[in-house]
Amino acid sequence: MITLRELIEEGKIFFQDPVLASGRFPTWINEKWKTDFSIWEMSSLSFLQQEYKGNPLVTKYSKIIDEDHGNCLIKTLNSLIGILSALENIQPKVANIDFDLIIRNIIEHFHTCANQLKQRHEGRDTLIIKDEYDVQDLLHALLKLHFSDVRPEEWTPSYAGNSNRMDFLLKDEKIAIEVKMASKKLKDKEIGNQLIVDIAKYKQHSDVKALYCFIYNPDGYVNNPAGLENDLNKQSTSAFKVKVFVRPN
Repeated sequence: MITLRELIEEGKIFFQDPVLASGRFPTWINEKWKTDFSIWEMSSLSFLQQEYKGNPLVTKYSKIIDEDHGNCLIKTLNSLIGILSALENIQPKVANIDFDLIIRNIIEHFHTCANQLKQRHEGRDTLIIKDEYDVQDLLHALLKLHFSDVRPEEWTPSYAGNSNRMDFLLKDEKIAIEVKMASKKLKDKEIGNQLIVDIAKYKQHSDVKALYCFIYNPDGYVNNPAGLENDLNKQSTSAFKVKVFVRPN
């Protein structure tokens, strides 16, 4: 997991923007700066709500973000880093980190994030989600905001004579993440059949106790998202949890 010190150092990077360094503080710099700033705000707030739950400084931190209204003002950055620095001297409360909530939030906001990346300043190059590999690349970056040990393409145990690579393994949390992107050739039935095989393989992996299946469905090729989720979620057992998400649904 990311640390408070790492969040502070990440926040300070925004001061290195040449426009800010010149002393001219516009409401926003450019779309990439604005997107990166917003991601940092949300990830730092999520961290504080987990580690310093109930601390009044966390409430103040959230209020500052709300009052900024997404403008990414430089005074907002100063205030947020000031609070993070103050909390660094306070012992965090011992709390169980809700990994399920973190992963769910990433999946629920994935499509919004993918669309935001298209809005680059002056039409600069960016990541356009065209296939499953693009989904994996963006998801990998988002996971790294919250998990320090994200292992892509780990091998799964042999199943029916075949061994395959999983998309992501969060080894410390014993969580695997499988990614699919719906298309003309990969719809409800095909995705369901593939994931049934994947689930059987993951159940044999000693480092996996839960499997999250993220089916990215931006063009609506999955006709019955709820039905697909319900059918695959039935593969869960008391020792092995399966959680399937078709988004957008």
